[in-house]
Amino acid sequence: MLMDRTEGSFVTSSRFRGDLRRRVPYSGSTMIRLRRATMSHSLKKIFPIGWIVFLVASSGATALAQTDRADRHRVPAEFMSYRGADWLERAERVEQEEPDRVLDMMNLSPGDVVADVGCGSGYYARRMAPRVAPGGTVFCEDIQPEMLQIMRDRVREEGLTNVEAILGTPTDPQLPAGEIDWVIIADVYHEMSDPEPMLAGIRRALAPTGRVALLEYRVEDGSGDQIKADHVMSARQVVFEWQAAGFELEALHEFLPSQHLFFFQVAGGDRQDPVLADYDLFDALNARLIEVEARGSDDESVSLRIRRTGTEPILITSPVGMYFQASNGKRDMIARRDGWVILDEEGWQEWSIRTVGRQRDRDLPTSNDELMVRPPSIAPAVEAVLYQLQVGIYTVGNSPTLYPPRTHVVEQAAVWIADADESYRGMESEIVGPRVPPQYATAFALVFVEQAGIDVTTRRVWDDRQTIFRGLRDQGLNIWYQLQTQ
Repeated sequence: MLMDRTEGSFVTSSRFRGDLRRRVPYSGSTMIRLRRATMSHSLKKIFPIGWIVFLVASSGATALAQTDRADRHRVPAEFMSYRGADWLERAERVEQEEPDRVLDMMNLSPGDVVADVGCGSGYYARRMAPRVAPGGTVFCEDIQPEMLQIMRDRVREEGLTNVEAILGTPTDPQLPAGEIDWVIIADVYHEMSDPEPMLAGIRRALAPTGRVALLEYRVEDGSGDQIKADHVMSARQVVFEWQAAGFELEALHEFLPSQHLFFFQVAGGDRQDPVLADYDLFDALNARLIEVEARGSDDESVSLRIRRTGTEPILITSPVGMYFQASNGKRDMIARRDGWVILDEEGWQEWSIRTVGRQRDRDLPTSNDELMVRPPSIAPAVEAVLYQLQVGIYTVGNSPTLYPPRTHVVEQAAVWIADADESYRGMESEIVGPRVPPQYATAFALVFVEQAGIDVTTRRVWDDRQTIFRGLRDQGLNIWYQLQTQ
């Protein structure tokens, strides 16, 4: 039968701060009114509202690894309403996310006790149930009673008898302490507005040798760009936050088309498996754990060759804004996203970093041009802008969260405006993208430059503001422009 532990624990507030909302026509020049609405969920995830920046401070990271990330933050995403449960069951998910292959990697066995945290309709829970039978149990946790009811109905339809529903709270998954062999969190962690107590609850729930499988869409390489910006995470962000919560990285698997798959275990726990050590690129260079060579590639990337000096596999992550200094008068390049590479082979490995250029009037470096790898502090204003672009969202007035296109031309325009005070006419012909005309690229770039703390009204590009904003059909951009010109 389907067991249930939801009695007496009904919650009325969301773990993820908010309900399903959509944009509706607005009155006045700067206000967007919101109302509750029923709508289907798709890859265009629901607009959230009113987020508070989530700051993470390291409390358990290793001394050498990831030392410069304590000031990094991200914006938690809106949770997916139970009204979008059908989207979780979309047929193309099998190809996009390869759930059976993920579960194969977990090597579940009959008798295992497992948990699907943020289980939704039970997509993974229902696939785990036959793998842990006979004798095993699947705890299916969610904070929405309606979602758990949807899961119950599907479990009954499939004749599963070893799934137990658990209604969690905003800060506690309510899992039984010390019992869970595996926890899976599939594309949910980025939605947790209070991740620290949630991770503490997961840590308490794990058996002495328990592990966590965490799936998140990638921010680094563009493979997750079809997902809204606050629904993706970098390996750098994830590992830092989980280390601070008392976990250590056992493995990072990269066989999925668009997602990272992390395996975590409790730091200092009873598992004897080796861990995958992780290092910030510059920490590893200073400690002589790696060697790196960088060369030009094209206007959107830089090619690196990297190798470890030791014999154990290591994870190297790099920060958005990492600087590649050219010689011979060529253009410097700057990383537009965090980066990651797993060094698990002997000898040199290839690594591509997505970049923008700095000096518009210089030629791009080619594969024959060596580049010097420098930290983001070489160009702090550019780093600030690129960091905002990686976050990838903005609001105007009391609007819902808005999602500009994540394209190279927007990011390139933002760098040239912030760093070189380029005019619109000067860069117009070079910021033509397949999906974003120059006016839109410049307008979105101005939004992020302003978010980085730069007064856009003092930039030369502002002289052409009427040319840029006249005729734009994006409501968010138009309201933002009105606010700037009041």
